[in-house]
Amino acid sequence: MSQLSLFAGPDLIEEPQIFSFKEYASKSRSFRSSGIEQRARLRKENQSCPCCSRVTVEPVELEDSQYGRNGAKIAGTGTIVGFSCNACGHEWPV
Repeated sequence: MSQLSLFAGPDLIEEPQIFSFKEYASKSRSFRSSGIEQRARLRKENQSCPCCSRVTVEPVELEDSQYGRNGAKIAGTGTIVGFSCNACGHEWPV
């Protein structure tokens, strides 16, 4: 008896979805572009500090960036969790 059958009945197991290459490519592109658009929108909305109104703001990112073939981080691929002002030191979440 497999462990899968202990937790889920045969009607709860989902069949795998099979996509054509064209469908997969369009889903992959739309996912990447939505992430880029969201990142740009966040940076635009938080381009000035709410305390001192200066534009010396930088994003605070998680350490989940993607890495290139040479092992270096790819800029702009980390998850933005907040912003920090270099002028007054104020930090705020997304």
